[in-house]
Amino acid sequence: MEEKEQILELLRQKGVAFEEYEHEALANVMDRVEKGLCYDAVICKNLFVATRKKDRVFLVMLRAEKRADLHGLAHALGTPHLGFAPAELLAQLLHQRPGAVGPLGILRDQGARVEVVFDESLRHVPRVAMHPSVNTATVVLAFDELERIIRQNGNRIYYKVFQ
Repeated sequence: MEEKEQILELLRQKGVAFEEYEHEALANVMDRVEKGLCYDAVICKNLFVATRKKDRVFLVMLRAEKRADLHGLAHALGTPHLGFAPAELLAQLLHQRPGAVGPLGILRDQGARVEVVFDESLRHVPRVAMHPSVNTATVVLAFDELERIIRQNGNRIYYKVFQ
């Protein structure tokens, strides 16, 4: 079973209501906006970052128009440095690849090693759009549901303000 189908099956098993859309491959979040593939949902960018020693790993989800200040985020999370994590670590922990990073990969993080950082402004938005581990599809679901299933998986969640 391919990655996308595994993610969708996990959502069904958890009783999550979602919409799924197929489309051409998207190179980045602004590609989605430019092509009008927002599906009446908040569009976010997702960053997979880690400390230098890779002893802490984070998935950061923030609104597409905001900027991720990794230096400031590192300070807020009590670590001296954050940088983009290697593709091998992304594949190992979330079964994803660069260009298709998204929070649904957390459902594949069996050790709940990845810490999740949400943009504070996402709290209680009705709908968010994200890749289901491939950049040729989009899943839309309620943000509260996303938060619930990540907590159920055992991953730590933080909320931070991004500019």
